[in-house]
Order: sequence, then C-alpha cells, then structure tokens
Amino acid sequence: MKYAINSGIKAKASATMKISHKDSVKFCKVINRKKLSVAKKILEEIKQGRKTLNGKTYDNIRKEMQMMLHQLEMNGRKEGLDVDNLYVFISTHRGPTMHRGRRRWRKFGSKMKACHVQTVLSESSSFVKKPTAKEKSE
Repeated sequence: MKYAINSGIKAKASATMKISHKDSVKFCKVINRKKLSVAKKILEEIKQGRKTLNGKTYDNIRKEMQMMLHQLEMNGRKEGLDVDNLYVFISTHRGPTMHRGRRRWRKFGSKMKACHVQTVLSESSSFVKKPTAKEKSE
C-alpha cells in the first residue's frame, strides 16, 4: 500500500476498517501530528466519557483507532524505537462501498461503508507530503 507521506518513517500500520469515512476524519484531525502517548491518552479519555467529539463518543471508531495505535506501537517496539517520543501521522481515505441487496433485480438494501486508515510514526511533527503528479512535472 502506498502511504500518504514518505519522509522520516520509522514504523507504519494500515488497515481497511468497516467504519464511516466521514466520522473517521474527525478522529484523525484530533489525533494527527501528536505524540503517540498523547494520542492514546485522548482515545482513553473518550472511552471513559471525559471527552467527546461534538457530543458523541463514536465507540466503534474509537475501538478501531485504539487497535490501530496499538498495532503501530508494537511495530515500533519491534524496530527497537522509543515510541513514546515519536509523532503519529494518521490519514483516512475512502474505501469500498459494498451493497447488500434485499430483493432480487432491484437496488433496494443497505450500503456497508469502509475506509482505509494509514498510520505512521516519525521523529518530527512536521511531515512532508508526497509530491503530486502536477508538482513532479513542474
């Protein structure tokens, strides 16, 4: 999988999750470019109800993000890094939308959403994005 950034990557993790893209963006904005220990603390406060996002706790998304940060931490420890002093870059992208039909020959039913989530540990809080095709040609 291609990652959204390419500089200073120490450890990385990615997954396709069955969560709403729109709501996962809200979580990513809160966690992005923070130290790993701070990001985990924010998710723990949301779990305990001390902190909310627009009055909601988004339990399913919080569980998935906690598992993703735990996976990222384990990947960092496997590389021999001091993960508490590293910064998290997290991004989400639209994934496949699967249709679950209820009747034959018709588009009745429900849509099951999914999104791709990428997390990266880096030494600095300022990340350099990959250049786009237009920037490469210039």
